[in-house]
Amino acid sequence: MSMKITKAAVLVALAAVAGAGAMFTSGPAEARGSRFEQWTYESKEPLKGYEGFLFPGYYCSYRRLPVRTCKYDQYGRETCKVTSWRLEQSCS
Repeated sequence: MSMKITKAAVLVALAAVAGAGAMFTSGPAEARGSRFEQWTYESKEPLKGYEGFLFPGYYCSYRRLPVRTCKYDQYGRETCKVTSWRLEQSCS
């Protein structure tokens, strides 16, 4: 259980650092929200990312996508299993 909390805390900290770095290094055009960043993480379990405003005009959201492995049985039917999860964190 503490491993999930640690992973979530690392993701939130990473998003906060990226947002702070973007705020201090952006020019006038980038300050209006034209900057877009995306990170991808793979794990065995579904993770939660950061959803919300890091600072005014800079919003982050995430998507959890299952990674499936599919096989065909002897009757030609396809069976799929979720083998891992992909978290896509994006900020703009």
